[in-house]
Amino acid sequence: MNLIVIKYCLLIGAILTSTAVVTGPLNPLNIFSDPKNGELAADSIYQFGSDVFYKEINKSGNEFMQNSVEGYSQALIPTDNMEEKFRDQWSKGVNLFLAGYQNSTGAFFELSGVPQMTSTKEKMAVCTKFQTSREEMLQSLDYFTSAKASATPGSSQGFSIGMVIPRIRQISSETEDAEITCMQAVLADQENNPEAFSQYFKETDSHIREIQRIFPELEVVSDDFKS
Repeated sequence: MNLIVIKYCLLIGAILTSTAVVTGPLNPLNIFSDPKNGELAADSIYQFGSDVFYKEINKSGNEFMQNSVEGYSQALIPTDNMEEKFRDQWSKGVNLFLAGYQNSTGAFFELSGVPQMTSTKEKMAVCTKFQTSREEMLQSLDYFTSAKASATPGSSQGFSIGMVIPRIRQISSETEDAEITCMQAVLADQENNPEAFSQYFKETDSHIREIQRIFPELEVVSDDFKS
């Protein structure tokens, strides 16, 4: 891919738009103008840059760049409607994820008390909380994916969502593993095998520690993840 062409297309839109604002209809570049009023149409220029950008990216050999912009809006400049939708989907995603995160860490502390519980239903309910928390995280990913579709790759919003999604996927995967080892621990307890229970409890602890290791990375990306 000719990166010079891409950079030029991104830059020329900003330059021409700025020039249009300063000089108005007398700009000699009015070949891009709206014929009705002779003024430079900024939206048309940015659309031109966007079209060229994605045309270059879609060429064979640019798979890395294709992956880097996958799932984003193909508009180079976000509209007010895009930004409004981004904020809405982002907010819903954050709230659901935080609920899932808190449920998963809370379930782990309850797992330690399983040997003292007398009801099988009560013991299994602990592992069900891991399942519920993972479902909440997966639902939050749907919102974040929708938010990504309303963001442009080069914006601060695009950067944030690009950092958040893979980390939430990691945390969701660790939560699923924690659910599995939780069930194994409960079964070991049912079989009166304290050594096996201890082993599976430690494995669950390992998954929770990994979740807690990743979570601060989200707090760095956005204050919205800070409690």
